[in-house]
Amino acid sequence: MGNLQLKEILLEIKNGNELERERLIRHYEPYILNAVSHVCKKYVTWSSDETSIGLIAFNRAIDTFEFDKGRAFLNYVYLLIQRDIIDYFRKEKRHLHPASDNYQLEHDNAELKASLESYQQSTNTSALVEEILELDQKLSKFNISFEQLESHSPKQRKTRIKVMGMAAEFMQHVDLVDELVNKRVFPVTSFTKRTGFRSKSIERHRKYLITIIMIQLHPEWRRLSTFVQVGPGSVKK
Repeated sequence: MGNLQLKEILLEIKNGNELERERLIRHYEPYILNAVSHVCKKYVTWSSDETSIGLIAFNRAIDTFEFDKGRAFLNYVYLLIQRDIIDYFRKEKRHLHPASDNYQLEHDNAELKASLESYQQSTNTSALVEEILELDQKLSKFNISFEQLESHSPKQRKTRIKVMGMAAEFMQHVDLVDELVNKRVFPVTSFTKRTGFRSKSIERHRKYLITIIMIQLHPEWRRLSTFVQVGPGSVKK
């Protein structure tokens, strides 16, 4: 989602369009869960208390974000989520273990330092998250979700190299690429006739193969290339 499109959506929401708010929340659900999990340093679900806090913070970010401040929306969201969850943990600790003023001051300063360091890290990773969200949108047209990729990715390096070779070969055939993009179905028969790759091998790794092709079709997703780097190697058909 580009800045211009996001700006228009946020303006619609601030003018009372609650449907756009719901759509924006659904779009960024993976980011909200990821941000909450990162701050908490544990796996969370939508039923977790911390995730509810993150969702409230995201809604507040929608209402208070200002483009003229010169910061990225996702960085701002992360900062609000992190601050609210830290406040939540602090209140829980105070309730369970009342601390002295000096101890609490030292504790708050340490948390502030950790918060700033983590915020800097979020600045470096938010662009990757945005690329993942865009890829997830593209993959949904093929009934593939980003969450599925781990289970469908080849475990052996040799196999990953082979699938990368398939993708590179596929990209050489412009008409097949157009067919994949427009019809949203991998042209297995046409591809096997031209290249000699086995149809069983293609079907076995179809989701991973399509993902690689989508990434190659979008060179602006520079950070996503790290997910499919397998190094040099020969490819056998």
